[in-house]
Amino acid sequence: MAQIQKLEVVHEAKCCPDKLYRMLTRDASQLSKYIPNLVESVEITATREGEVCLGTGFVWKFMPVGGPTMISKEKITAVDNKNRSITYTVMEGDFMGDFNSFNFNLDITPKSGTTDGTSLVKWSVEYEKSNEDVADPVGILKSIELMTTEMNLHLLKQA
Repeated sequence: MAQIQKLEVVHEAKCCPDKLYRMLTRDASQLSKYIPNLVESVEITATREGEVCLGTGFVWKFMPVGGPTMISKEKITAVDNKNRSITYTVMEGDFMGDFNSFNFNLDITPKSGTTDGTSLVKWSVEYEKSNEDVADPVGILKSIELMTTEMNLHLLKQA
């Protein structure tokens, strides 16, 4: 019987946590303008008054580190916009042949004890491999970390 496995990365960001959260959720369709080397396009469906909510759908076309363009169709299965926390569940996509289930989790938390707006951005992926021969999705997690780094730099330039 397969088990759910988890990988995570925590990244420090100096940009406004609310702006970063908005860019990675509600405004994700703009990511291809700012990080075209990682995101080809993002289509967002079923928003409520411009905010992401349970059931909001995303279709990502992205380039994982060291790999070809991939498509991932996801929907939000948990969200707390106030605390900048969200879970995307992959419903379909190029890498789903290797996994029985796959979730992306994002949490952006202001770093305690700082006054410069620094926050900790935690991305985790929870997945169940379709068989033991499937590699862990390290490349996808590295791509997410790089995307977060580049968005942080872009938002700092805007400030």
